[in-house]
Amino acid sequence: MKKAFVILMVLAANSVMAQSVAKIENHPAESMDLVLFTFGMEHSVPVGTVSKSGELSFSFPENLNGVSEEAKSNFMSQVAYTLFSKCDNSSHILSEDQNGKAVPAGYISLSTKVNPYAGLLFMVTDELMVPWIESYGEVDAVLGSYFELIYIESEFNFQGECTSSVSYSENNYQAQYVYDLQLKPGFNFIEYKIESVEEQNVPSMYEENTFDKIQKPNKIVVSSSQSTPPNTKWIGKYF
Repeated sequence: MKKAFVILMVLAANSVMAQSVAKIENHPAESMDLVLFTFGMEHSVPVGTVSKSGELSFSFPENLNGVSEEAKSNFMSQVAYTLFSKCDNSSHILSEDQNGKAVPAGYISLSTKVNPYAGLLFMVTDELMVPWIESYGEVDAVLGSYFELIYIESEFNFQGECTSSVSYSENNYQAQYVYDLQLKPGFNFIEYKIESVEEQNVPSMYEENTFDKIQKPNKIVVSSSQSTPPNTKWIGKYF
């Protein structure tokens, strides 16, 4: 009985470890580096590797000593602009003391020695979110989460809500953002969870004076983590 219990414990531990491995499902059999171009092409920031089998290994730098002060000042902006740019009241959400410096990290790039721009990595809970992200919201949104990285200079905590308004001709729509953020200095994962969507009449990109019906997010819950989210699907796009 004791031996059987030990075997079950080992199998359970192996199962948990297998589920926790971050892996690109559609990765070609080639080792790659994970790179950020947050501060421009001349100041690439290595953040990990991808094995030939597609397993991800993140290693975020503790500092940005390799990035010039000029590049930092050119790309970094206030926390309010980085995190709350879609809010109607973005300029009034934070006090001056709270409003430190931060920057969206941008896409995680896939890089090889032969091709420094071999592809991009999308972090989502549903593959159907990728075309929505790539179209900048011009196709139907789906329920689920997508993830981004930001870099922030100092610790930042925030809980609150805001409204994001948009108008199309005579049609006015609002989306609610609910924030629960605990950010540490350095790189942080931000989860945008689309909890509900609403059909909106959006001007057509192809025909003048016509509207397309598109599902847009109308409630998004925003949270943070310093580690890779466990429910993420890692989708590679290769060039």
